[in-house]
Amino acid sequence: MPSLEVPGEFLRHAVLDTVVPNADDIDLEAALTSALEAGADDLTDVLSYIPQRSVVFFDEFCNARVVLRLSNCSEESLKQHLQHLEVRLDTFAIDPAESVADNPTPTRDLIFSRAVSGKDEDPLVVYNEFEGDNGRGNHVYVIWGVPAFLKRPRIRIQHPSLLFIASASLNPTEGRQSESRDDDYLPSLVPASTNILQPLSTDRTFRRTDPFLPASRLLRVVPATYSEDPIYNVQQQSGHPIRVVPATGARIRYSRLNSYSGRPTTVASLDFEVTPFINCDVTFNKAELSLSDGTIETLSDVQGLKPPITCRPRDDVTLVYKLTPEYGPDSNPSTTVMVSTLDISLEAVINLAENCQPRIAMRWRTNVDFSMALNPMFGGPSQALQRNNRPTSLPMTPTQNSGNPPSNRSSFRERAYSVTDVGVTISFSGPVSVEVGKPFSWGVFVVNRSTMPRKFAMVAIPRRKRTDLRGHVARPSSSSMSNRSKENQVAEAVTDDNIVHAMQKSASGQEAELVCLSTDVRVGPLLPGTCHSTELKLLPLSVGSLYLEAVRLVDVNTNETTDIRDLPDIVATDRKGPS
Repeated sequence: MPSLEVPGEFLRHAVLDTVVPNADDIDLEAALTSALEAGADDLTDVLSYIPQRSVVFFDEFCNARVVLRLSNCSEESLKQHLQHLEVRLDTFAIDPAESVADNPTPTRDLIFSRAVSGKDEDPLVVYNEFEGDNGRGNHVYVIWGVPAFLKRPRIRIQHPSLLFIASASLNPTEGRQSESRDDDYLPSLVPASTNILQPLSTDRTFRRTDPFLPASRLLRVVPATYSEDPIYNVQQQSGHPIRVVPATGARIRYSRLNSYSGRPTTVASLDFEVTPFINCDVTFNKAELSLSDGTIETLSDVQGLKPPITCRPRDDVTLVYKLTPEYGPDSNPSTTVMVSTLDISLEAVINLAENCQPRIAMRWRTNVDFSMALNPMFGGPSQALQRNNRPTSLPMTPTQNSGNPPSNRSSFRERAYSVTDVGVTISFSGPVSVEVGKPFSWGVFVVNRSTMPRKFAMVAIPRRKRTDLRGHVARPSSSSMSNRSKENQVAEAVTDDNIVHAMQKSASGQEAELVCLSTDVRVGPLLPGTCHSTELKLLPLSVGSLYLEAVRLVDVNTNETTDIRDLPDIVATDRKGPS
């Protein structure tokens, strides 16, 4: 068996493959042993003895396996290089029906990626010794378990399937550095310079010693690039597409109570639906809702609607909740736009078989508008006046304030809510108190309430100090004064050069107080009635109340701009040093 002390030889004949077992508690060592005893030699043939999943589901926690087969690897070499080995699993959503002739660049979307290292993870190792044509050899199977979350792709795919691709990289940094510190000789496997006097070695004149003259002494030889920290890679040659379907779906709807109340109340109905793509029971185990500024009361807390709930395909379970906001001591709910954040978390189990029960998890965040109507007793239309689009109440819309920040505020705002003229509702949420020099983020939630698709670019405009708001004042020039005696041969100068120089010398630069680190934020395309959530990353550079001039919303299709000036408050404090 050849020695594998050289790091590059460790992955010389390595082969990678992935497998998604059908059973959650499968004994992989016993399955591989039975496959090897049956005479399977190729890695694909060996893994075919393991029962695998034929279909997976979106929003599923899938237990995938990465299998690395090494050839003629000793136990000492495996212990030496396994701690420097990193294995990565990438999961792509593809359409297997696409042909290369129709689309040279097949559509794919990366939905999951994770790397595991031999130093942190403890893989399963299976040895197999055999007798070959070149003598005795062995195959070493190293297996890692990688839990993958199969989120939904960001692009629309007609017939989606998932492709699991594994890759391995060897980075023997520590071992190479420790060896090269005390070794002053030529590194191993690096060729020496050519001997120019090699043909004279057969001459009888040189009996005692062989003539030696390296080519590097005569010729300009470009040194070979040798890295002290080499990295060796191996990747899975081909993948096995697995069909993926949505097993469940969920949505939430809101209904504001029309009856007059001192505190606005919204009823939320959460629908959990089982799709017809599966033919088994689904156990709805968990439904949790969390409101940032308010309380939640479950209205469907009756027998049969308490999780866990057993559902069949095409079943639709509706859970009803009562959402009530909380106000501060100085806020007035009748004149304030109140928007709260609602976090939703759902979990379910698909009972495919006794040993195969995939777990589904769905989590998302949305905004709830608790703004009270100006006249809640507006009521329905009378018989004398009938309009198709008559509102049930007169809503309160936020006013567009000026560029100056509001002077009298009873409390600092963590959220701001705006309605644009293009039919888009946008809200900002973030921390009020921040530290100087420490970046923070604003959460941006955009809802397209118009009847056409929208695509926007979002740009933060910093606030500039007002230096001199007075208009231009013409100043007499010395040159024009001297030429005044002439008869209108030369026009009078607007201002003299020395005045311009003095103004430029006395001008002071403006220091930035708040810097936006998100230079290119894109939103969309948003279909009518859809929403999008993103972030604006900001960096405070001075102490005190900080403001942005506006957040500009640019319609990519029409280049129409909208400046949003109703933004959350920012109070920056000094960074706390070590005590």
